[in-house]
Amino acid sequence: MSEETTDAAEEPEPRRRKGVWHVVRWVLAALACVLAVVAVTGSVAAYYARLELLDTDRFTERTAVIAEDEQVQAGISALIAREIEQALDVEQISAEANAWIGAETAPALVESLVASAVETLKGYIQNEVDAFVASPEFLEVWDTAVREAHSSLVSALEGENAGAIQAEGNTLTLDLGKVVAVVKERMVEADVALAEDIPAVEADYVLLDSEQVPELQRTVDRLEWAATWLPWIAVGLLLVGLILMPRRWVAVLVVGALAAVLAGAALWAVAEGRPIFIENAGDAAFAPITYDAFTSGLRSTYTLMLWVGAALAVVALVVLFLRRRRAEAQ
Repeated sequence: MSEETTDAAEEPEPRRRKGVWHVVRWVLAALACVLAVVAVTGSVAAYYARLELLDTDRFTERTAVIAEDEQVQAGISALIAREIEQALDVEQISAEANAWIGAETAPALVESLVASAVETLKGYIQNEVDAFVASPEFLEVWDTAVREAHSSLVSALEGENAGAIQAEGNTLTLDLGKVVAVVKERMVEADVALAEDIPAVEADYVLLDSEQVPELQRTVDRLEWAATWLPWIAVGLLLVGLILMPRRWVAVLVVGALAAVLAGAALWAVAEGRPIFIENAGDAAFAPITYDAFTSGLRSTYTLMLWVGAALAVVALVVLFLRRRRAEAQ
């Protein structure tokens, strides 16, 4: 009798262990699925950040959109014209002309003629610059400058500043000295006086003036790591979740629903980040264009992720519902 009682007491122990393991499997599987979706969401952001910033072709394509904007072209025209005028030292030329003519001629008339000549020269410089910046040739020069400078962008973000793009403090600038050189050639061909005297200059155009520049420099290494390893971590966690989950369609439901939620949250964050970026960009006229150009692929991917996640969740719910109805019918 005592032996039967002992056996009866020992029989529930395996069932208890099995029950505990069952609960542990559910918890671990659910946790793995959740972490997998979080890793996928993060890897998408890291991948696009690396692609948009560190891939030369992609970066050149994105900045081409910026160069086509009329407001940006107006800012570049003003910068280039100002650099040429400073290089020629137009005001000094005016002063020397007045001094050379001397006081024998009527000062008022002399000053008026010299001032008129100076303004004519400034106007011609501005017209030449405007015409060039509005032409397809400018886009070619812009693309060439950006493409050649892209490797220096990476070095700038790493704090080395070894090329045409420089990161200093909160600013990221692009040297458009080649535009000055091309405008000089056009003026020389048109026999503009003093055009030959225009020296080679650096025309630094601010691509970004934001507190985010130092942050970009600090996060390049983390970005590389995340873009490389997060996708593999996500795949591994997803496999663990599917293997451990006692009911596979429940795992699909968890993954799909959470993917849709996180993708929606990411889209909201991207939208909310736009006014913040523009505000922090200060006087950068093309901040909205820059943000939209560099986040378009990210928004599209998160939108796709939202719809795919929602579809998986709906399919999983339908399958689970039909299985439950079938089980009840039996």
